[in-house]
Amino acid sequence: MPEKARELLQDTSRGLPVWIRSPKQGTEFFTGFSRAKLYEAAGKGHIRSVSIRSPGQVKGTRLFHLQSILDWIAKCEREGAAS
Repeated sequence: MPEKARELLQDTSRGLPVWIRSPKQGTEFFTGFSRAKLYEAAGKGHIRSVSIRSPGQVKGTRLFHLQSILDWIAKCEREGAAS
C-alpha cells in the first residue's frame, strides 16, 4: 500500500476515520455498504473517492471519504421522507 494511502487511512475526525477502504468481502464497518455499492456510488458521483498510486503504476489503492458517504445516506433519508 502506498505511504500516502497509509497516512490518509490514519487521519480521524470526531473519532471516525476520514478515509476508508472498501471491504474485500462482506460489508464495510461504518456504513454497511458492500464493495460494489461503494464503487457504484463513487462512479455516479454521489460520494468522494480517490485512487492513490505511484506514477506509472497500473493498480492503486482506492479510498472513500467517510463523511461524504454519511452525508449521502442522510440526503437519501431526507428525500425518502419528503416522498
